[in-house]
Amino acid sequence: MPTLTMSLQEEKNPPVSLPAPVPATASSSAKAKGKRPAKSSTNASDQEEQKPQPKKRGRRRLLQDEEQRKARRKAQCKLNQRRYRARQRGLISTLSLETEGLDGHLRDLQDYRDFLRGYFLLDAQTLTTWNDPRPMLVAKHFLRGFRSGFALHSIESSTLQESFVRLVCAPELVTQGATTDGIEALLLQLKRYTSYHGTFEVLSSNVTVVHAPTQEMDVQADEEKLTWVLEARGAFRMRISRDTLMLVYPHLLRHHDSIAQRVVGQTIEPEFTATFHFDARAKVTKLDQHIDFAGAFLRILGSAQDVATVLERALISPFSELGLDPQGTTESALTRGSKQLSLKFILL
Repeated sequence: MPTLTMSLQEEKNPPVSLPAPVPATASSSAKAKGKRPAKSSTNASDQEEQKPQPKKRGRRRLLQDEEQRKARRKAQCKLNQRRYRARQRGLISTLSLETEGLDGHLRDLQDYRDFLRGYFLLDAQTLTTWNDPRPMLVAKHFLRGFRSGFALHSIESSTLQESFVRLVCAPELVTQGATTDGIEALLLQLKRYTSYHGTFEVLSSNVTVVHAPTQEMDVQADEEKLTWVLEARGAFRMRISRDTLMLVYPHLLRHHDSIAQRVVGQTIEPEFTATFHFDARAKVTKLDQHIDFAGAFLRILGSAQDVATVLERALISPFSELGLDPQGTTESALTRGSKQLSLKFILL
């Protein structure tokens, strides 16, 4: 049987002819050379993807920030409260000091009122030199009114003290060796005893009548010439400061530094005796005062030789006046220069 052979020919697509490339002109080639190729949008998107994305805060981070803010607010509140309480304490302290000062001044006014009431009401009565209680009243109020020295810290209190002295003292007062301007000399010494020491205080004292005129003994005498003599005994409490050494014991700073170191800061309690002489009108005509500095320093130093060294060139007169040089009644150059070291002496 004959075999048929069939050949299948693959159908092929006819070849496609591409158009020939158009040659570039000179102008287009020049533009291509002058311009930089623009960035494609794909490059921009890639750079955006490369930028770090901000981290989102989690709940834990938010809670930590809130706790820190609360802690800062709490610390600031505590600081503000402490400042407020400090201001309040300062204000309370200032008001307390002012209240104490007013209370003290009020007590002084009440004491002075009581003194004036007794002094002038008794004066209005029919009194004679034989039965006059005013000298005792004056002496007691003098010690009570100056129990803390002259009130340099208060103009009101110092004015009250000065008014009392000028009221009860005669214009021709003789005091501590001063035969003229006795009232001014007395006020000056009161100021110096207060300002020349760190502290000044009059301790317990008692007043006794040394001489009182009696009608039986002085019946022939002129009543206007009769006098009362009263004596007050007690002690002062004074603290030796650096100013005290400069103004009263300058030789210790110059030549005896070891003794100066032993006495500075110490508190002495010298005994004093004050003698008041009154005229028939119950005015103080003479006031003598003696202060035992030697005994006070002996109790501190324990050596009579050291006490002699302290008092030998001290600026203390035989009448217990402070601020005088040993030869006369003028202040030394060192004393005048030392007054500039402290504001306390502005009032002197």
